[in-house]
Amino acid sequence: MTSVFVWNRSFPTGIESVDAQHRRLVELINDIGELVMSGSTIDAEAFGRTHAALMDYAHQHFSDEERQMVEAGLDGGFVARHRAAHRAFVDRSQDLAGEVGGSLERMHDLLHYLVRWLAYHILGMDQQMARQIRAIEAGASPADAYDQDRETYDDYRSAAEPLLQAMEGLYYMVSERNRTLRELNRTLEQRVSERTVQLESANRLLSAMAAQDDLTGLANRRAALSALQQLFSGPVDDPPLSVLLIDADDFKPVNDTHGHEAGDTVLRALAHRLRDAVRTSDMVCRLGGDEFLVICPGSDLDGARIAAEKVLQSVRPFQSDSGETIWSGSVSIGMAVRQVGMNSPKDLIRAADHALYLAKQSGGNCARVAPG
Repeated sequence: MTSVFVWNRSFPTGIESVDAQHRRLVELINDIGELVMSGSTIDAEAFGRTHAALMDYAHQHFSDEERQMVEAGLDGGFVARHRAAHRAFVDRSQDLAGEVGGSLERMHDLLHYLVRWLAYHILGMDQQMARQIRAIEAGASPADAYDQDRETYDDYRSAAEPLLQAMEGLYYMVSERNRTLRELNRTLEQRVSERTVQLESANRLLSAMAAQDDLTGLANRRAALSALQQLFSGPVDDPPLSVLLIDADDFKPVNDTHGHEAGDTVLRALAHRLRDAVRTSDMVCRLGGDEFLVICPGSDLDGARIAAEKVLQSVRPFQSDSGETIWSGSVSIGMAVRQVGMNSPKDLIRAADHALYLAKQSGGNCARVAPG
């Protein structure tokens, strides 16, 4: 029988004990997949045993993995988020299992969740964990290892191809089962149409995941460059195109003094203010760290100045629940307008980066445009 979850070379973390336990989790999920596809009714007793075995092993694996992160000295905020992801998986899996009853459809939902979560978690947080452990073993501090990983690992959602393969395995099994048990009276055209809708839905989901920043929900660097590339396909100034490159002033002390969790909260709040400050036709993106990009289609330099002024006015100091100010609430903005001779989005961003440097040199909390 075809496996629902197909292990491939994208999944190993390089940590032997972790990878071995991941392989065992995959085997247990595939056992549930076999039950889903074994008949038109559910063997409740077999399902109960199989799901219990999966949960027992998941508890063991999560406990071992969390202990390993603590022993390796990983950043406390990252460990806490990793632990929370484990707890959420257990709770959601148990909720879905409780809803199965005698319904094959509910079991499909559970199986879909197990496959998608495990693939996404291994490709994301577990790969981050492995990289940070290696960095610490090489001499980096936990904070530096965490920061370096955040800077170099733009968006683990971009690992869409192996996730697509895992989901495709599920869709294939469901399609085959439906074909033999419930779709014998349907025409070939109907089956092809339904299959196309399923694949298009999966592709839309994966495209959205790959284009979204995990922390803020904004478009990520990949989505920003893709949008700019499309805008660059038209004439240079018909319509005009401008961008704002935005960097939070004095943000590093937030992480150093209050921790990365507080820093993440500030970034989410800043992202919300940026969205509210600009036009609905403008595209707000997070490039990474505390750097954001606003793409302003149809805006010349005057339009960019208006947008920058609205951003500067919208940003406020950020206070903790206790009333302590943990971030001053100012940003530096570099403005750039597409000019003749700019052959790619990188040329436009480079000009905005030069302008951002001038804003920083002016003391921050201001907007500047690159000369020329």
